[in-house]
Parts: sequence; C-alpha cells; structure tokens
Amino acid sequence: MTTQSTPTSDAAGEYVEQGHPVAFRYFFWGEFAERSSYYGMRAILPLYLTTALHFSDAAGGAAYFWFKMACYGLPLLGGYLADRFFGKYRTIVGFSIPYVLGHFILGIETPIAAAIALILLAGGSGVIKPNISTLMGETYDQQRPGLTQLRSSAFLWFYFAINVGALISQLSLPYLRDHYGYAVAFQFPAWLMVGSLAVFASGKRHYATESIAYQTPTPEQRKERRAVMGRLLGIFGLMVLFWIPYEHNDSIWVFFARDYINLEIPWGSGSFKLAPDQLQFLNPLCVMIFAPLFGWLFPKIDPEARVFTDRMKILLGFICGTAASGVMTIAGFLATADAKISPAWLVLAYILLTVGEILVYGTGLDLAFSAAPASMKGFVTGCFLLTTTLANFFNVFWVQFYGGSLTDGAGTGLSFSPGVFFGASGLFALCATIVMLTMNRDAESSAGAASAI
Repeated sequence: MTTQSTPTSDAAGEYVEQGHPVAFRYFFWGEFAERSSYYGMRAILPLYLTTALHFSDAAGGAAYFWFKMACYGLPLLGGYLADRFFGKYRTIVGFSIPYVLGHFILGIETPIAAAIALILLAGGSGVIKPNISTLMGETYDQQRPGLTQLRSSAFLWFYFAINVGALISQLSLPYLRDHYGYAVAFQFPAWLMVGSLAVFASGKRHYATESIAYQTPTPEQRKERRAVMGRLLGIFGLMVLFWIPYEHNDSIWVFFARDYINLEIPWGSGSFKLAPDQLQFLNPLCVMIFAPLFGWLFPKIDPEARVFTDRMKILLGFICGTAASGVMTIAGFLATADAKISPAWLVLAYILLTVGEILVYGTGLDLAFSAAPASMKGFVTGCFLLTTTLANFFNVFWVQFYGGSLTDGAGTGLSFSPGVFFGASGLFALCATIVMLTMNRDAESSAGAASAI
C-alpha cells in the first residue's frame, strides 16, 4: 500500500494520479481505531452480560443479537441521513459523539447503564458504518477516476485495517478483563474511539467534495434504482442465510468454548489458559492472512475476472461457511461436559468461516458500491449491511433453541444439543449455497446462449 502518486493519462487526455490518495491514510487509521474499539467491546460483551450482569446464556445471547441487529440495521438510516441531509462527513462526526459516550457508560455494571450504553453504541456504530466506506469510494472516484482496481485494492486494505484492530482488541480485552475487571477493560475501546474520531476529523480537507442537495429522481433514475435493487435483491437474500450461522461465532461459539473446549494450551514446560472469548482473535488473524492473499491471487490467475466473478466468489464463500458449520456440528457431537475436546476444532471452524466471510463480505461491499447509482450509494451499502441485521433478528429467537449451556441448567426450555443446533444452523448456509450454485449455472447458460446468437 502506498500513497505515492504517478500520473498517467486517461481517455480524455487528462492526467490521473495512480497511487492511493492521501485521504486513505486517514480512512485506514481512523477505521483501525474505531473497529478496534467496536470489536474489543463486542468480544467481551456476551460474557459481561452473563457474568457481571447475571443474564442466563439464553437471555444474554438474545440481548447480544438484538444489539448486533441494531448495529447492522441502522446503517440504512445512516445512509439515508447522509445522502439526503447532512453529508457523509458530518454524519460520521456527529454520531461519533454518542458512540464515544456509549463506550464509557458501558463500564458501569448495572443493567440500566448497559441498556443505555448499547443503545448509544448501536446508534453510533450503525449510522457511521455505511458512510465511511462510501465516502472513501467517492474520494477515489473523484481523485482517481476510472481506476476501479485501485479502489478495489483500497476496500481490501480498508477491510484489513478493520481486522488488525479487531485482532489487537480481541486478544487484549479478555486479558484486561480477567486481570483488572470489566470497568477497566471497557476503558480501552472507549479511548480508542476518541482517537479514531480525532484521526478521521483531521483528514477532512483530503476527502471527496460532497454535494448534499437532494434532487427528486427522474422516472429514468427511478427505473435505474429499481433495476439495481432487483439485481442485488436475490444475492442479498441469500446472504441473510449465510450470516445466520456465521453470527454465532462471537456468542454461541464462546459459550461452547467455555463449556466444552479444553482451553489449557501447552507452552514450553508448562501451559497457559485462554479465555473462552479470546479465541475470537482467530477471525481477524485469518482475515489478515487471507484477504491480502486473495487480493493478489485472484487478479493474478484470472485478470479478466471471467472465472472468479463476483457471483463465483460469493458462492465459494457460502461453501466455506457451510463447511465451518459442519466442523462445529461434528465438534458438538464429540464434546461432553466430562470429556472436553481440543481447541483445534474451533481453530479449523474459524479458518473456514473467515475465508467464507472474506469472499462474501469483501465482494459484497464492493459490489454494493459499484452497482449503486451515485445518488444512493449510502442507501445501497446500508441495504447490504441489512442482510446481517435480518440474520441477527432471526438469531434472537433461534438462539433460544441452543440447549448446550452448562450454566443455564434445566428448565430453560432449550432443546437442541450443540451438535444438533450447529447442524441445523448450517442448513441455512447450505440452502444459500445450493440456490447460488443454481443461479450461477443459469447465468452461465444465458450468457452462452446469448453468445451463440
């Protein structure tokens, strides 16, 4: 990654810089700090709800999914507010203030404080989420016009920044929690969010020039918008099925690790013990490995994107997500309260799940931006993030059927053993895989028929 610029001529004979614009530094480091704060807070939140606030696993899991649902649903509002009224920069800065307050309030160990904090955090994170990536995309369109590969590279590095931040916080916050308590642990993401706001605000002069004036769309524009949403709706719908089992990795998987995984790791002549929620670091670590690898590999082996199209990448992601659920299903049937299993099962599941995430999320984010008309890029990005919202809404109720908790005890009404629950969850991803495979075959058949005419 470089922000060094080498001029070249575009089709109109005007010079276009080639390297990443200066603004990318601010996007990268601002997003690094913000996502580090967000994922660090989220990493310890499920056990915070069930230990410090004494929720049952079922109630804590449901509350956690409500929170995530709001975080991924409010981007729709954030995109609308930015596109229609405030612009992306002002929306981001304005909603960062309650976001910061939410982090500080969360350290107060009472259910009321937690409810207020999570509302503020969901509002801040959710409204900000679609506008950061959209503002970055518009900056590239204005300052590096026509260089779509450079913009795609920026989205990949942007995604990399998210996971560097997540890796650091997901490793460190469980440690801080175990040694100093939740109140101190939640201070870490709070101050990271302060730093993120400072970094982002300082780069304002380098960002895209925004035009906020709303114009009533013409009939042609309305037709274009309907066509765009029609093309994306089917893929977005399948993504909902993929996210249903995926979203268990930072909640149900944590409870499963606490109850059924041997967390004593041999080290030299002794051993050390991982916290149940510390294994989440494997997700951002794998992103840091595979995201750059895929960013280099796909253009290398298929520069024209004839084989590894967006649809094919998403299909491969669905396959990997289904395989991760398969691994957890086997692990769920093998594990018992008296015979804990190796963490290698969870390691393999996280690797497969993360590969699927990269292929689905990374491809979907760029697809949402590039397919949307200029007047509704924030809105379409919000619709893409809405797929995760719907999955979390379903999980609010689905999690009630997880009967593997060793802390909830009898009488909770939960009925599925871990193996059955993970297997049933994986069926959603399997359905998405089968339908996507059919759609790809139909698309190839149509393309072949058209070329033969």
